[in-house]
Amino acid sequence: MKNIGGNALVIREVNINLVRKALKEQGQATKRQIAESTGLSIVTVGTVLQYLVEQQEVREGDLISSSGGRPAQEYIYNDEHSLSLILFPYEEDSGIHIRRTVVTLSGRRLDDVSIPVTRIDLSSFETLIDEAMLQYPAIQAIGFGLPGAEIDGKMLVSDYIDLRDISVTQHFRNRYGKPVVLENDVNAAVIGYCNRLHETRESSVVYMYFPDRFGPGAGIYINGRLHKGKRGFAGEVANIPLGIPWGDPSLITSFERITEAIAKLTAAVNSVLNPDLVVLYGSFLTDHHLRSVVDQCSLFLPGSTVPDIRLTEDFTADYLQGMIVQTLRTLEPGLKLTKSET
Repeated sequence: MKNIGGNALVIREVNINLVRKALKEQGQATKRQIAESTGLSIVTVGTVLQYLVEQQEVREGDLISSSGGRPAQEYIYNDEHSLSLILFPYEEDSGIHIRRTVVTLSGRRLDDVSIPVTRIDLSSFETLIDEAMLQYPAIQAIGFGLPGAEIDGKMLVSDYIDLRDISVTQHFRNRYGKPVVLENDVNAAVIGYCNRLHETRESSVVYMYFPDRFGPGAGIYINGRLHKGKRGFAGEVANIPLGIPWGDPSLITSFERITEAIAKLTAAVNSVLNPDLVVLYGSFLTDHHLRSVVDQCSLFLPGSTVPDIRLTEDFTADYLQGMIVQTLRTLEPGLKLTKSET
């Protein structure tokens, strides 16, 4: 976000953003209602609304009666003015699928489908993106959810071998000429979880995902922000040298071994980050597992330092919500008005 000293053009842009934000939050409102919520004058609000109507970002609604005066024009935010496309792969029934979702500026889903694919590579995404672009020309941003980490512009860590050492983000920016967001799957999930449950900005949350066939990953959310570390490697908790054979099929089938492993990992993460909340997800995890993990953490850690530990029931819902939040942020204007520096 750029902080730019006040001048006429910047003030105009800030006013547009204020009106846009107020109308997006309210859905529909009159000039007076927008003026009251933004602190702008009715004249300024009217000028901004005229511009937004011309840009088709706002539509004129019905005339509504007002006490003792002329009917007031209501304005409606057109959340389909710009759309976002979100894609992420997942495994189900021993097959690979890509979930493709098109959302409006308010996060409303216009299209949400899962397509089976034979492999995860650049071309498998390109086919689905090209189809979506034809069907929804208003797509202005693309978000990818992928397990792994893009470091120094390349996917150095990835569950999908065809994406390793590839500049995924830059490739799709060049191909489509639009903003592209690439987010680790569990990073997106922690954002989505906190967004869905309205965790406060003061909260610190670690969300740990235990796939069936791969090592775990963690999303770290501190004071309302995702923490990725200097090179985007934060959360790669499978690399903590605890001597645990992550990915060994026999590990998750043994109740005692998997609960001890998760408890050790939770204790290690807590000893470094000491979060308010640790969220766990694995398709095999039950409340019985959770109780055992909590009990063992109480043995590994001093009692008062054991965090709140919970299971989340729907990783996919957390993941998709996080990708929606992250991708829509690329379409948010980045200007805010500050005092001119002298």
